Parts: sequence; structure tokens; C-alpha cells
Amino acid sequence: MRNLLGLLALGLFAGCVAHVAAEPVAPQPVMATAGPVVALDGTGHEGRQRQACPPGESCNFSCDGGNCEFGCAGGAHCSADCDGGNCLLECVGGSTCDFECDGGNCATNCEPGSHCNIECDGGGCH
Repeated sequence: MRNLLGLLALGLFAGCVAHVAAEPVAPQPVMATAGPVVALDGTGHEGRQRQACPPGESCNFSCDGGNCEFGCAGGAHCSADCDGGNCLLECVGGSTCDFECDGGNCATNCEPGSHCNIECDGGGCH
């Protein structure tokens, strides 16, 4: 009887251990290099792919198909080309941003203390 009880307890313990699964790991941002490290975190507005430049770095962004988002942190210098249009540029105070929107319909958010040079050949930018 004791052997049967011991086997039953061991079986239940083994069954519980076998059903414990590890927590799924959250996806990490994809890192690409274009000079300094640029984070592609996919958290842009309206489904845009976001590319961010870290503080104090210089970054060059290109978006041939359009519908991209660029972020330039304080102290950074960013150059962004949006050939496909419908892009967004966020330039934080203390950063310098050069933005070309050949496809048109682009938006910029240049915070106080930032320096933004905007060229919109496609029209409809704000």
C-alpha cells in the first residue's frame, strides 16, 4: 500500500512538472546598422515602421515605399528621405533634422530647440 501511494505521488509530481511551460519571450527590436545603430521597433503611428536615431548620433534614413516614421533624439543629426510619401518625422529638442519628402503628404513634429530643414517636392506636407 505504501509503495502504491509513493508511486501515485511521484506520478502526480512528474505530471505537474511536465505541464509547466516557460513564459514566451517578447520580441526584441530589430537592429540594423546604417552608421550608428538604428532601432526598428515597429511602434510607429498608424502602422508605420519606425526608425529611431539615438542621442548624439548621426543617422541616414531612407524610405522608398513610403509610410515610414523617423525619430531623432536630442543631440542627434538625422537625414531622412521619403520617396514614397506619407512619412512622419519627429525631431526632439536639441537635434538637427534634414527631411526630404518626394512622395508628398508627409508630416513633421519639430519640437522647440530642434532645427528642421524640410523639403516637400510632392506637396501636401505639414
